Amino acid sequence: MSTMQRMHEEHWTARDLFIPPPRRTDLSVEILDGEAILYDPVIDQTHRLSQGALNVWQQCDGNKTTQALAHGQTEIFDTDFETALDHVEQLVALFADAGLLNLKDERW
Repeated sequence: MSTMQRMHEEHWTARDLFIPPPRRTDLSVEILDGEAILYDPVIDQTHRLSQGALNVWQQCDGNKTTQALAHGQTEIFDTDFETALDHVEQLVALFADAGLLNLKDERW
């Protein structure tokens, strides 16, 4: 079972109420031309984030819902809410599977 499936089963009571875990703060971040390279020293791996992915990752603070993150995306990128929400949910799943979110936080 993927991380996102576990998160869905355990925490999603309604799609718009899901709050992603906070991003990990121990990652090194280099921002270049609106994109980012994240370095995970624990597993010695890098991750490249597009501008949209970087924006979502930076907003994952453990307090904002995926709905709030999607609203922010619609303001930055000329897109409709449903498309933005789908994009945010996919990114959160990818972040979780890549170990970029703090799943050890007691709330998750």
